Amino acid sequence: MTAVMNDKQRIENFILRSAFLIDNNQLDDWMACFDENSRYVVIPRENRDRNLPGALMHCDNKARLTDRIACLREANKINPHFDRHIISGSLISEIVDRVASVKTSFLVVQTNLYGDSKLFCAGCYEDKIALLDDDEKIVERYVVVDTFSVPTMLATPL
Repeated sequence: MTAVMNDKQRIENFILRSAFLIDNNQLDDWMACFDENSRYVVIPRENRDRNLPGALMHCDNKARLTDRIACLREANKINPHFDRHIISGSLISEIVDRVASVKTSFLVVQTNLYGDSKLFCAGCYEDKIALLDDDEKIVERYVVVDTFSVPTMLATPL
């Protein structure tokens, strides 16, 4: 039981740490959370539930995600804001060969430069996280957003 609880705490700390990296605009450090062959997909819940491929963002390896982040950083100049992730506890459905299948709910609140805050997005991370000896890496992250309608452009990672 202790190993399972240690894995749960380790996974939840990792997910929380990765969200703080986004919130603090430490995107290079956030990228280090991903395995080289990782997948990162932002998809509306309607499409995920129906197994439809339409996604808001689809990066099938870390190099594509790195390029996407570089582009988003440039585009973000028209929507300056601060993000704040609110993360739930994580539900671990299985751990196979030291890769955990995990679901975690999230909210993202955005605050503009005038101090106005609003709910930007709600959803669930569906993660596969490799539990390495001294580190964790995201092997796959589906960011399942609750709606197709994102109120402003998707300028930073979720």
